[in-house]
Amino acid sequence: MKSIFALLSIGCISAISTTLWAQEMKGMSFAHEDWELYCSNTGTCRAAGYQSDEDGELEPASILLTRQAGAKQPVRAEFALASFEQDSLAQQAAKTIHFYLNGRDLGLVKVDSHEFPVMGKLSDSQVNALLQLAVHNAKIEFKTEDLSWQISDVGMTAVLLKMDDVQKRVNTVGALIQKGQNSEAQVHAATPRLQVKQVKTANSPYLTLEPQHRQYQALYKTLISAQPKGDEVPEGFCEGVYSGDGAEPQPIQLYKLSGQKVLASTLCWRAAYNEGYGMWVLDASLKGPATFVTETASDFSEGQIVSGQKGRGIGDCWAIAEWVWNGQQFVQTMDRWTGMCRGLAAGGVWYLDKIEADVK
Repeated sequence: MKSIFALLSIGCISAISTTLWAQEMKGMSFAHEDWELYCSNTGTCRAAGYQSDEDGELEPASILLTRQAGAKQPVRAEFALASFEQDSLAQQAAKTIHFYLNGRDLGLVKVDSHEFPVMGKLSDSQVNALLQLAVHNAKIEFKTEDLSWQISDVGMTAVLLKMDDVQKRVNTVGALIQKGQNSEAQVHAATPRLQVKQVKTANSPYLTLEPQHRQYQALYKTLISAQPKGDEVPEGFCEGVYSGDGAEPQPIQLYKLSGQKVLASTLCWRAAYNEGYGMWVLDASLKGPATFVTETASDFSEGQIVSGQKGRGIGDCWAIAEWVWNGQQFVQTMDRWTGMCRGLAAGGVWYLDKIEADVK
């Protein structure tokens, strides 16, 4: 871990940073080894660490460290402990889980239930002890008399240094990794959650165009010409579903929105355990340019587009996104990852957000 800390000097940090918060806060993510970081538009950052992926004998486990933007903000810690073999932990055993750092017993932890994954929180003193070891080698364990879980420290230093960088705490008294003498007067202040008013729309398509329909080809070309910008364009963008004869474009469904606008939707791709619908906004006349929204949609209902994509087949990690129609355009109101694919629980255990919003 010390070698990683040396590598990630402030010069290196600037090289791996995305363009953040020049005018307004934007979400970002960063991962290194067994740890990952997600910071949202509010400035809140969440760092999650997991059991090593190299040792298949370790039981699933994770720690989540959360810190809001702004001066003098504490770090709060939650944990999730699971099992590859059992559905639950005996109630009495759940009450006897201790937290260990480098073999030192730091006492009992608070748990919410005995069902796996067992979720709970660390105390302030336990969190502080963990952070003091963030730049050193740390053996992070949870134990009962019969069971144990271990969180990898590989990647922790890099991820927490990145958190300091994103929140502009490097070289301040409040930094987690590279502390300094500077005050926190210039750190990023917290930004309010995005506020979006949803305008509800029709729930069912008013028209479905099959590929053989005379209007289909012209509309399909209009949609395909409105692709994601820059490097985001995937190879074979919205080719349709593959069959024995190659990719076949799928029917286009049209939904009435508002303001003489419509939503066009078509199945763009299908893989082993995911599929994605393309979504575009265009004039009700179906003429003129279209505005691309996403090609990973899973559903549309009453003015809301939802996307849910598995990270792998067993569904223990998901990417979730939402867009809401505000009467003029679709505004993204969620961009969430549920944590690394480490076998903790179906659906994942954490809300690692890039976008936080209130929809009214």
